[in-house]
Amino acid sequence: MKEGDDKLRWVQALRGVAVLCVVLTHARYLLQNTDQFPLAQCLLYPGAMGVDLFFIISGFIMVYTTAGATGARAALLFGVKRFARIWPAYAVVTVLYLLLRRGGPEFFTDIDRIGAFIRSLLFIPVDPADPPFFGFAFPLGWTLAFEMYFYLVFGLCMLTGRLRWFTFCAWMLLTLVLLPMGRGGPSLNVRQQLEFSAPYLHLVTNPIVFEFLAGVAIGHLYRCAWFRVRSVQVAWLLVVCGIGFAAWYVFGNIGMFHGPREWGWPLALMVLLLALASKTVVLDPPAPLVWLGTVSYSMYLTHYLGQWLLVGYVSRWGIDTQTWAQVFLTVLCALPLAAVAHWLLEQKLSGAVRRMLTAGLRRVLPAPPQGAER
Repeated sequence: MKEGDDKLRWVQALRGVAVLCVVLTHARYLLQNTDQFPLAQCLLYPGAMGVDLFFIISGFIMVYTTAGATGARAALLFGVKRFARIWPAYAVVTVLYLLLRRGGPEFFTDIDRIGAFIRSLLFIPVDPADPPFFGFAFPLGWTLAFEMYFYLVFGLCMLTGRLRWFTFCAWMLLTLVLLPMGRGGPSLNVRQQLEFSAPYLHLVTNPIVFEFLAGVAIGHLYRCAWFRVRSVQVAWLLVVCGIGFAAWYVFGNIGMFHGPREWGWPLALMVLLLALASKTVVLDPPAPLVWLGTVSYSMYLTHYLGQWLLVGYVSRWGIDTQTWAQVFLTVLCALPLAAVAHWLLEQKLSGAVRRMLTAGLRRVLPAPPQGAER
């Protein structure tokens, strides 16, 4: 989504909500081994659904931003932009995490650890028997592995021109239905273990990918002229009921884990209803939530390590770190950390990589005549 697209400010705000929920769910670990942990688990654990919300939003945004874009040049530009935004920042944070939390330089003296590091950078499951997390060297890397896989498939299907969506559907049918059928599937259980010999097949066949597909379907509906309601009152009712139902299902512990059959489907329903209502009424979320959405990737990458570093620093002053006050402090400090990381990692580092790769691509593939790739 382009910054400044007022029509989709509500999507950016959803990203802000999603990342804030993830930060809070990780902050609950500060209260482990205290009498407050059961309460923290009840209140904050459901925030892990922010990951599922991110996946649904990704599918929606990919349809919205690539509408009508097909052909080799469009696909490669899409891939370059996605790679430049995700991978450089992820690689930097992964290295910092290993240096600061996993033994420092000694981590890289063990051949098995080096192998895990390389597979993590390539988004290849390190431990295929642990879906959907897969044992990545940087614990939060599992979500980015699914993101990058989805971007890869999306970009490759753009190469097929008018057959783009046929190719996309055929690939999803193959990976999510036909391949699992030979291994005891398919299922909607994201913890399924299908025992493929190739580690990457465990990722591509994981049913959490259905959440991206839900976002894709919502994106297509959003672009349809007939997909709207005429009544303003009905539109606002959809907004309230969509958000309310998702909140009840997730925080009422009806759903208990990631995946389309748990947190995924009520969140997809919420996004669907918000998308429908947004075509009738203006959804104008608070500016702070929109800003959080803007820095959400940087906040997601850095908050986990930031929480650990902050707790270590505060404990040196003799302050009890296992309190709700410290939960608040780590969430508060995640905000400026995200702002700095957004500037350094996304705007500077990723921006430089994107410009370099894009310039090289344009030299190799000059712009075709208008409409030539449609």
